[in-house]
Amino acid sequence: MPLNSPVLQRKEGYREILRVWLMINLAARLTWAGGQDVYSGGKRDVATLYEYWLFFKLTELLEDLFGINALAPKDLIEETNDKLGLKLRQGRHLPLDGTYETKNRILHVQFSFNKTFGGENSYPKGGSWTRSMRPDYTLSIWPEGISETVAEQQELIVHLHFDAKYKVESLTTLFGQNNEDLNIEKEEQNKGTYKRADLLKMHSYRDAIRRTAGAYILYPGGDGIKDWRGFHEIVPGLGAFTLKPNRQNNGSLELRAFLKDVIAHFQNRASQRESYSFQTYRTFKSSDDNEVNELLPEPFGENRDLVPDETFVLVGFYKSEEHLDWIINHGLYNTRISDKNDRLNLRKEETEARFLLIRTHNETTTSRLFSIKRSGPIVLSKRDLIDKGYPSEPSKDYYLVYEIEKLQFDELRNKSFDVRLLSAYKKGRKSALPFSVSLSELMKAKV
Repeated sequence: MPLNSPVLQRKEGYREILRVWLMINLAARLTWAGGQDVYSGGKRDVATLYEYWLFFKLTELLEDLFGINALAPKDLIEETNDKLGLKLRQGRHLPLDGTYETKNRILHVQFSFNKTFGGENSYPKGGSWTRSMRPDYTLSIWPEGISETVAEQQELIVHLHFDAKYKVESLTTLFGQNNEDLNIEKEEQNKGTYKRADLLKMHSYRDAIRRTAGAYILYPGGDGIKDWRGFHEIVPGLGAFTLKPNRQNNGSLELRAFLKDVIAHFQNRASQRESYSFQTYRTFKSSDDNEVNELLPEPFGENRDLVPDETFVLVGFYKSEEHLDWIINHGLYNTRISDKNDRLNLRKEETEARFLLIRTHNETTTSRLFSIKRSGPIVLSKRDLIDKGYPSEPSKDYYLVYEIEKLQFDELRNKSFDVRLLSAYKKGRKSALPFSVSLSELMKAKV
């Protein structure tokens, strides 16, 4: 075939014949290994075909919503020995990446077909912490500018998984009745007719694959969607969406609306999920063992935030018995804000301290522990202290003053602590300077 012929390329009639011939020739060269999964043994595996159809439908939907580059032929077709091969096949990971820019942030978006999340990975690595898992489709989102590995390590990536279930006709088939008796459920499981196995599989994705915010089933039924929310926001969640090969109404409107809500959620920089991911990162980034086996108050009610590592104790100094009497009688403890050589840095540990431990000259072990009122410290002038009967002439113009009261927790009473065992303790003249420690560290200095 003289493909360079001007007559074939330009003359009307011949040009159309050439175009058809090229299309037929290209189609003849294109092979699809994944087709063996669908048509093996002369049978049509409609469930697998539905899975492949969903891939293209989801790709089309995500291209539209996230504005990523359209799926190029080079992303799906590869050159083989003498032909062209279609890459799409069960068990073969096919990722598609793009950048999505909103009004307030830029996100990296990755849509994957058959992505395997390797098992037995220690924290903070990505993947599954139990056995390897491979959802049919995974949508991963993380901030643009960092790698996927860094996003995993810093709890900045979110995975949404989708599984295709062709043989499911209704939500009841998927999940069973809401009030289904658990004994009946056990009997069905033993018979192999367990209706909620797919739901538990979504739970397994959510629990085992780190940084998974949602797992959803896609099925061609006709009774709508199910969307369970783990907390208050759209993610984390579990559920199911209808998506069927139908020219009139394929059911993609509900899935589209859900994904648009996900996009809006990621634009909220003050979301509970963002806060949760940071707290997770902060809590587990270090593997240091920090054991406190002492009797402590239980954290419930108004003291729900009394967590030893997050509860702080101000360690201070009193000058004389008269000073101690003034502290106890007035319910006030004053400390210098600064002097010539040292300044008190007002960190959260100082401003949010819940307890005060004080000692005096030549005293390294003390049991004088007080509760600090929740209102936080205030600044009083030299004149203010004198008016309150301060037992000596104040040497500074202003002081930081804490309102204190008798220790509120029986579990912390009658305990003595060696301040020399505390990491911020200073020797010599600087030993009188106030400093703060966590309740965890203080309990390790108990004698």
